[in-house]
Amino acid sequence: MRQQASFAALLTAALLALSGCGDPTLDPQFAEQLSAAKPDEVGSLIESEAKRLDVTAMNIAIVDGDGPAQVYHFGRAKPGGLMQVASLSKTVAAAVILTHAQRQSVGLDDDIRTQVTSVDIAALEGGNRPVTLRQLLSHTTGSSQSGYPGYPRGYDFPNAAEVVDNPPRFFESALVFDGEPGEFRYSGGGYMIAQLWAEDTSGKAFEHLARELVFEPLGMEKSTFAQPIDPEAIAPLQIIGADAGLSLFQGVFAAVEDSWHVYPEQAAAGLWTTATDYAIFASALLQAAEGNSDAIPQAVARAMITKQADMGEGRAYGLGTMLRFAGNGALKSVSHTGANTGYRAYFAARPASREFSQRIVVSIANTTSGESLNAAIVDALLEK
Repeated sequence: MRQQASFAALLTAALLALSGCGDPTLDPQFAEQLSAAKPDEVGSLIESEAKRLDVTAMNIAIVDGDGPAQVYHFGRAKPGGLMQVASLSKTVAAAVILTHAQRQSVGLDDDIRTQVTSVDIAALEGGNRPVTLRQLLSHTTGSSQSGYPGYPRGYDFPNAAEVVDNPPRFFESALVFDGEPGEFRYSGGGYMIAQLWAEDTSGKAFEHLARELVFEPLGMEKSTFAQPIDPEAIAPLQIIGADAGLSLFQGVFAAVEDSWHVYPEQAAAGLWTTATDYAIFASALLQAAEGNSDAIPQAVARAMITKQADMGEGRAYGLGTMLRFAGNGALKSVSHTGANTGYRAYFAARPASREFSQRIVVSIANTTSGESLNAAIVDALLEK
């Protein structure tokens, strides 16, 4: 039986690999052109490249200092149109989880194993080493499951606890702690343990906890961790579906056309939002770290943008954040990338300094070809 399953998995992988090789590639001159563009040329440049890359919906927000967001919508994207931001969820989820931890007087380095009641961490771990929020949120606990493909709509999907210890599909496996504690190893599974801890200790569903602790205080009225999401329940907000063909290398295991997958892995990948709402969060994070906002506790914000795990070449992972440092050790940017079935997202935030004002760029696209476009846009516009 195991051999049959292995053969089926290999065959599926081969077919999917062959199916996703035709995505158009980014114009190599686009980033340079965007960097040199005048303000009134930015929109037309992006729109032209998005069309060439077959990106059917794109939402971008740029915020300088305390000024209003400059917002772009392309294709089917529109104000009030929500898209999944995939692993950008981790940054917001970390703020939710750490704010709850502060209220519960739980420290970053406290062993939380006995506080997680929905799964048996000791059985998953197979040892006797502590599990802490610092480890889980910085990808240093040695847990498996780097990412998740989600479940097609209409699929009888599992709850968060089942995702961790009893996933239903033949190609999935239970989370295990088989890595070395303290070493960076990207793990969406670790975020699932943190999500379960927050739910178990609060007695609240994660989407409700996020609304209470982050969305409402920040006025993020176009954001939700609801999974599954009910398009009618969120009206007048709308869902902007993804468009993507089968592509193993792009993480699309079932084609979508103006549709989406369900992610019970909410903290790891389940946030629905807009570029404007996400920019509100990113700005609040930086402001809170400087003590200029209390919507996010200062201690939480500072911990999130403090180096926790080295990623090499001036890069590090904080708590839910990717960090880049200048040669003198100063924090240069806070960011995260994300890839769900069909959706691609990227944000970067530049802290205020003597030379520059705070600047935030968020880009969300609904096709796999949007990944390279997001990167070019955010990197180019962050330095303008």
